[in-house]
Order: sequence, then C-alpha cells, then structure tokens
Amino acid sequence: MAESRFTTNAGVRLHFLDSGGDDRGAPIVFVPGFTCIAEDYVEVLPVFGRRTVVVELRGHGRSDAPESGYDSATFAGDVGAVVDAVTAGPVHVVTFSRGTPYALIWALAHRERVHSLSIGDYVPEEITLPDGVSASLLDGRWRGTPVRDRLDRRAGEAIIASARRQSFWQALSDWQPPLLAVRSPTGPLISDTAWDRYRAEFPTASLHVFDESPHDIFRPDRERYPKLVRAHVDAAGNSVSPVRRRP
Repeated sequence: MAESRFTTNAGVRLHFLDSGGDDRGAPIVFVPGFTCIAEDYVEVLPVFGRRTVVVELRGHGRSDAPESGYDSATFAGDVGAVVDAVTAGPVHVVTFSRGTPYALIWALAHRERVHSLSIGDYVPEEITLPDGVSASLLDGRWRGTPVRDRLDRRAGEAIIASARRQSFWQALSDWQPPLLAVRSPTGPLISDTAWDRYRAEFPTASLHVFDESPHDIFRPDRERYPKLVRAHVDAAGNSVSPVRRRP
C-alpha cells in the first residue's frame, strides 16, 4: 500500500507517494506531467519492481501552491527535496511529459547519484506553450477529471508564464547515462526529427515507440511503460555510470 508522505523545499510543503519496500540499492523517483497527480499512479507502483516514489510538484494535488516559484529551477529543487527525503544515495530517475525538464535539471546537476534515466514521451528540453494550448489545457480534463481538480489554476498559469525555452540535448549527450525513451508517434511532443536525434545522440539507448498510445503513454496499457522501466533499471544495475563525453 503506497504511503502519502511530505517534505519541504524552502518552506513549501510537497506531497509524494512512496511505495515502500526494497529499493534494491537505488529507488525509482518518478516525476510525472503537467496535469498529473501522484494518485494517478497508485495501481502501477508495484509494476516498477522496487521502491518507487511519485513526486507531486508544487501547485499539484496535495502539495502547496505558493504565490511564486514556478520556474524550472525551483521545480528541480522540488525534485531534489523529494529525492533527499527518500535516500542519501543514488536513484533511478523516471519522467513523463513535462516532468522531464525539471527532472533533467536535477539529474544533470547530480549525475553521480543517477543510475539510469527513463523519459516518457518528451524531448530533453524545456518548451513554451502557445496561449491557445495553455487555456485548453487548464480548462480541460485529464484522465477523466477536470484539470482544475488536479492543478491549482493560478499555479498552472504561473508555470506556463515562467517557462522558457532551453535545451538539454548536448549536456545529456555528453553524459550518456543508461537511457530509456518512449515515444507516442501520434502525440505532438516528439517529432520524427527529434526521434531521429534520439537515435543519433544516444546509440546505446533503449528506444521504444508505442504505436497505439496517445501522448498519455499509460493508455491503453497502464503497465507497459513501468514494465520497460523495470527491465531498464534492472539492466542498469547499481553502478553509477561515469560521464562519457562523445567525440
């Protein structure tokens, strides 16, 4: 049974779900997307095969929604606060959608603590959103419930307003961690060109296309991505890979 736990980052109270159990030397820290809450993933936590925690970033679910602090660096600090609340040692970092840039900022600054990285339907970038898309996201529904019940509206607007374009391709390519990436070909976030770049930049990565999935790669099979992550982290083992700079 997953346990609701809390930690703080600079006085902001953050909620996360903790599956408990054996972390097998390094737990999984999962940073989900813009309209996700930790509760979305309760049923699939056992599928990851080791202790797994789901981060609920500020403004989401049961975490605080302060007046400010919705830039990517602060969100990366939220990720780090949860990591440190769970372990003083290494972790396997897993992302989905817009959780990716925040997790990557933390991971790139703490490479010695990252045993593997899994990216769910996103590019290694922080991107901005057009106004029309932003409004439709905040006024819409996600996984059957209104976004307003998942994400504080003011926080959502601040997240969108605080976003800036930045790329992590080169830093990630220089690092070459054990990498898993999953793509939905019908979603808007990984173009054919970006997927070709994944292949070129990360020749040893485990790359998978979920042809039948929309951007929500947990549909129609909720367990498919967690099972791939489980195999990936098991293969990566418990040795932190050195920084490998490609020529």
